[in-house]
Amino acid sequence: MDSRKSAQAKRQLRTTTGEFANENKNAGLPSNDMIQRASKLLAKSSATVDEPIIKPSVKSEGYMGSTAITGGKYDASRSPAENVKLMRADIKALQKNGELPKDWKIGVRTNTSSMNWNARFTIQLPEGESSTYVPTHAEYLAADEEDRIIGPEHKAGRGIIENHGGSISTEDWDETARLINQKIRNGEQLSTAEQACVIETPKVRNAKKLCQQVGEQYTYQNNNAMVDYFDTDGYITVQAVTGIKKPENNE
Repeated sequence: MDSRKSAQAKRQLRTTTGEFANENKNAGLPSNDMIQRASKLLAKSSATVDEPIIKPSVKSEGYMGSTAITGGKYDASRSPAENVKLMRADIKALQKNGELPKDWKIGVRTNTSSMNWNARFTIQLPEGESSTYVPTHAEYLAADEEDRIIGPEHKAGRGIIENHGGSISTEDWDETARLINQKIRNGEQLSTAEQACVIETPKVRNAKKLCQQVGEQYTYQNNNAMVDYFDTDGYITVQAVTGIKKPENNE
């Protein structure tokens, strides 16, 4: 067909609005079904680019020279109950990605007073798993330098060495750790000297640290003790509970 005739025929078919008489106005537009499917895909893709589970706090100038700390997910309009709900979701996400043990029960509860609110994290370890231990000499040396100088490992090492008169061999260190750890597993009472060697396990310390960070990102503090000024929105406490050993069935 002659292209000139085709163009002339189309011009004749146009209406006064400039459209073709047989043209479907919606022919090039997506259907409602297509729009809904696209919206679902968009929502799904955006969910994969979520903000981090633990968002760093922001420091700014506080009252009269102090430092104000605003949690990375802090929102003054949220209620304590709403904050705790979000904290629980963060804990589940950390367990899902393996940063927190999946078989540990971690609960969060809130207390609200006329002045402020508090979120309490309780880490319940599985049956038979203790929250404390005495490190072997190798575990002591493998710890971070700061922990060996002023941290938990320093406490354990000092306790073990003092129990042996200020000097101890690697073999005696490990034997002391083995005996005390056995008593811990059996639920036996420790002496004062033995308690001086006991610290929280690295696994528990890491879990408590993550729970503290999860909670604090929903809080705000702008305090200046020098002028007796305190402006805090939310307090966080974390405790770990050793797994309770079930009584043996003697039947």
